[in-house]
Amino acid sequence: MDEKLLRILNNRKQNYPHALEKQFPRVFSQIMSLWDTPEIDALFSELMVTKRSDRQGFPPDVASDIIYLSMVHSRQSGRKTVDDPWGHVSEKLRDQIEQQGVEFSPQGFIKAAESGKREAIALFLSAGVEVDTCDERLWTPLMISSFNGDEQMAELLIKSGANIHHRDGAGYCPLHWAAFNGFAKVVKLLLDKHANVNACSNHGWTALMQAATRGHLSVSHMLIENGADVNAASNDGWTSLHKAAANGHLPEVKLLLSKGADFRKKYRDGTTALDLARKNKHKEIVALLSGGKP
Repeated sequence: MDEKLLRILNNRKQNYPHALEKQFPRVFSQIMSLWDTPEIDALFSELMVTKRSDRQGFPPDVASDIIYLSMVHSRQSGRKTVDDPWGHVSEKLRDQIEQQGVEFSPQGFIKAAESGKREAIALFLSAGVEVDTCDERLWTPLMISSFNGDEQMAELLIKSGANIHHRDGAGYCPLHWAAFNGFAKVVKLLLDKHANVNACSNHGWTALMQAATRGHLSVSHMLIENGADVNAASNDGWTSLHKAAANGHLPEVKLLLSKGADFRKKYRDGTTALDLARKNKHKEIVALLSGGKP
């Protein structure tokens, strides 16, 4: 590892740009040779924007390293201001962002995340904007990328300091939305970064409840293996088993039961998972919960 860069990173070896150094050593050397010169900003800008139609850009892990180094340099040089994180950015960088079809504004930052425009997001981040900028729902770019299953965007945002524990207006975290839509790779990424697997929304919903509701078996299994409480109940008494049984997700019901889900737990009105399966005519689940074989 480069000794100079380690000092710059305060010896945080976990943040060292291994992918960049290994896969693009000449680019890495160029960045380090220009680090303390005015030319470094132009280099970062060039590296983060695909200018030619025949240029594929860097692999996601390398691009993430480049953007992270750009942010480190930005902070080191003191370009970011506390009073107005949007007012310090050069006209050149603003123009580059707008050339991506995105307005240079908090709303533009959010829309770039919604559209999956990674180059625009990279430029916003290199400019030192607040990575956890929120929209009216209190959704951050990380929450949006988690909902959309954009693993590369999520990884970039996390490496740039995004808060994986951020809650939206209803109390949901990025993990809730990745689980709800069954995006296993994003769920794994968030869990690997120590997202709270049992975080509850304002109504007491967990990520496992979100996954079980829609029958996302692989996600449910991953959450359980990482400590998700199979018997956690929402404020009104819903459990993951209730939701899986009500919606007819037989493999999900089998998984939850095998991991210790209590089929006797009741919803607020006294309804059990078996009652819900009967009501919705899910015969195989009824047989399973009644002690028979589906």
